[in-house]
Amino acid sequence: MKSFAHHRILYITIAIAVIALTVFMANRVTSNNNNGLVTAVVDFGSVRELVSVSGIAKADQTASLAFPVAGIVRTVEVRTGDVVAVGDTLVTLDTRALEADRLDAIAAYNRAIADRDELLSGPTVSAREVTAVTLITKEAALETIIRNEDQKVANAYQSLLSLDLSAFTNDANEDATAPTISGTYGCQEEGTYKLEVFSSRADSGFSYRLSGLETGISSVATEQTSPLGSCGLQIQFSAGDNYNQSEWFIDIPNKKSAAYVVNRNAYALALTQSEGAVANARQEVALTQANATNDNAPARSEAVDRANAAINQAQARLSRVESTISDRILTAPFAGVITSINILPGETVGTETIVNLLADGNFEITARIPEIDVGKLLEGQLVEMLFDARASETVLGDIDFISPQATEIDGVAYYEAVISFREIPTWMRSGLNADIEIVVFEEVQSLRIPKRFLIESGTGFAVLLLNGETYATSSIEVLLEGNDGFVAIDGLNQGDIIVAP
Repeated sequence: MKSFAHHRILYITIAIAVIALTVFMANRVTSNNNNGLVTAVVDFGSVRELVSVSGIAKADQTASLAFPVAGIVRTVEVRTGDVVAVGDTLVTLDTRALEADRLDAIAAYNRAIADRDELLSGPTVSAREVTAVTLITKEAALETIIRNEDQKVANAYQSLLSLDLSAFTNDANEDATAPTISGTYGCQEEGTYKLEVFSSRADSGFSYRLSGLETGISSVATEQTSPLGSCGLQIQFSAGDNYNQSEWFIDIPNKKSAAYVVNRNAYALALTQSEGAVANARQEVALTQANATNDNAPARSEAVDRANAAINQAQARLSRVESTISDRILTAPFAGVITSINILPGETVGTETIVNLLADGNFEITARIPEIDVGKLLEGQLVEMLFDARASETVLGDIDFISPQATEIDGVAYYEAVISFREIPTWMRSGLNADIEIVVFEEVQSLRIPKRFLIESGTGFAVLLLNGETYATSSIEVLLEGNDGFVAIDGLNQGDIIVAP
């Protein structure tokens, strides 16, 4: 009982002491509030107007990659975490059948080019030589045919002029035997020979005067033939007949002959056949010449157009096949890091995402700016950022873009701003949150005071300036009223002490 009473006295004593201490401290604080002054020193520093928002780090580029067609996976070239360059192959599908189509398309394309080049180059040297030889042969054949046909016509004409020639007289009382005509008439002129026989000292006792087709005087031969003129004919008179003062005529050709019509028709046929044979030969030469000219002539524009169209068609086919093959090769559209890949060789894939790619070390910040502040912002303004992941480090950036289109959230319009890093930290990751301060205006190395010491009245701004033990109101000019806790001013000096109102 005594022990309990002792402890009770101790507890009461402690409680009284605590109450006394509390009263003492309260009185001291009250005394200070009544008698102490809160002061600040005017100094040089920066004053800024800031827009404070929050933002999130995002990779500058991300891609969810998939094939545009289904197929069987042939190779997987990367794993999660691999760093790839733009254009690197990531995954391929089976393209063996398409590769065969590609080789066929290449062959068709090369053939089309070769055909066009051959067309533009014209015939080969050997082909030109063959054409030239063919033309020479045809021309030689024409000359041979002309000679042969001319000879046939000449022979037929000579036959017409030479066959069944005979001498006749117009004197009905002439009783001498008509001279015999033989030989072949070799001249071309048609007409009549006239022989006027007269007595002479010739062995036969007669001579004749020749006129008409030819002229001259010759002796009458009775024992053998003698030339009649110079065209190949022979004449022989009958021995013992009296030819004095007789006149004889020889028609070339002998139209009175029974064979005249036959010979004339044979001659006409020879002429017709000659003209036909020569015309055919000339046509062969002309055709060969035209073929040679055509073969050796430059390619026509229409043929070149067709050849170029064939090349374009082959090129389109090849491009189609190569595009189809390309659809089965998945490549990196930009440099980055493979964040996930979910496929193995031999598996069948459709058009779903199989690879995710994140741009390597290339980040930006997106922030939502409320409509009340968006009018203050401009591209290029300085941005200071503090990330939850590294709160001790201030990261600098610049506004790159401010969207002109608003996004409404809970009835408030926000505008997305894109912020670029001046230097990307090595620890930066997509999805990190940041507190962002956008510097709208800044006075650098200006006289400044804490904003709480500023007194605003209807006539302007003032402060309480401490002078020794007293203070008095002093007017100042406000250059920039920042929202960072300071005001840029003019009208005081560095080191002046001001009192909080």
